[in-house]
Amino acid sequence: MRPRPVHLNSWEACYFDHDSNRMTVLVEAAAAIGIERFVLDDGWFRGRRNDRAGLGDWTADPAKYPAGLKPLADHVNALGMEFGLWVEPEMVNPDSDLYRAHPDWVLALPGRLRPTGRHQLLLDLWQPQVRDYLFTALDTLLRDLPIAYLKWDHNRDLAPAGGSAQVQGTYDLLARLRAAHPTVEIESCAGGGGRCDAGIAVFAHRFWVSDNIDAVSRATIQRGFLAFLPSEMMGAHVGASPAHATGRRQSLGFRAATAMPGHFGVELDPRALDDTDRVELIEWIGFYKKWRGVLHGGQVWIGDGADGLTWQAQGRIDELLLFVTRTTPAQDRRPQLLPLPFLRAARDCDVALLRIAGSTTMTVPPLFEAMRATPQRFTASWLAEAGMPLPPMPAESVAIFHIRAAA
Repeated sequence: MRPRPVHLNSWEACYFDHDSNRMTVLVEAAAAIGIERFVLDDGWFRGRRNDRAGLGDWTADPAKYPAGLKPLADHVNALGMEFGLWVEPEMVNPDSDLYRAHPDWVLALPGRLRPTGRHQLLLDLWQPQVRDYLFTALDTLLRDLPIAYLKWDHNRDLAPAGGSAQVQGTYDLLARLRAAHPTVEIESCAGGGGRCDAGIAVFAHRFWVSDNIDAVSRATIQRGFLAFLPSEMMGAHVGASPAHATGRRQSLGFRAATAMPGHFGVELDPRALDDTDRVELIEWIGFYKKWRGVLHGGQVWIGDGADGLTWQAQGRIDELLLFVTRTTPAQDRRPQLLPLPFLRAARDCDVALLRIAGSTTMTVPPLFEAMRATPQRFTASWLAEAGMPLPPMPAESVAIFHIRAAA
């Protein structure tokens, strides 16, 4: 894939409470901090004031967007960003024109009640007429608007299950859309990370791995994802503080560094940041743009260090970034060396300390001040067997190193 563009997704910035005026202001704030793709999340379509109505009726809400979505999408493009749109095609609200017209299109058992989840039902995608309707609705949006990206969501359990026919129907719909619009990228999302699998990866360019953007939680969630799927497909956003999912507060640096290994994005309103955090966020966006060519398209190595540390390295054996993460307080006042066994067969390495993200209250020893100024040379065997020296790290911090094969 081409370099992964920096996202701003509108969901946690405003939830359902938006219209053309509010979204225009958010778009302009996104462009000002260096965002490359703006994604309009849930709440844009007819009758959608909350999660109780509207699913299935995939046209712009005339009260929120009287001129439709095209003026907003064109404004996004004019500011140098791509336009993305949230959809949940496999679902329908009973309070929708689609359900009132076609109650027989839902996945249900004859003679049984139809209990909703999140106030919605599943469409039966094994029925050809259902797939045709959805293809036409989505195809119309993609032809009428400059949409570069669909955030494809799925926010309730499959109940009744529908079996392999339901899954195959979804794949058929996705394949048809990909064939008709080969340049449009698709994100697989299911209540967060409920659909991170190899089957859907045939059709998707990105996964949303969890609706929980709390950076401490994400440190574990993302390591699990990276054990199976590549970093360039891992949606990872800088959320607000306090985190909407947990209420915990974390520094902007820790949140940004935790999101850095994946397909980086922002899930907050930049206008809500104070001047210091806004400048720092702009710097992190620039940092991602500088290093994404190393982070993506190569290999991922994952491991555990002493005293509760975790680490991951991304890139190629001749150049990579190493992320060392501490989520809890250290028990040892002297950091232990961190063996990096994957470097065993490498050449000698030049190591630079790029950043220590998070709290800056600890004194950095002279070695690491030198590593900030000039890459320091280590033998690969030393790094693999004895280990890399580490600076003192407080809880909720990430040390980022650049390791490159010596010339």
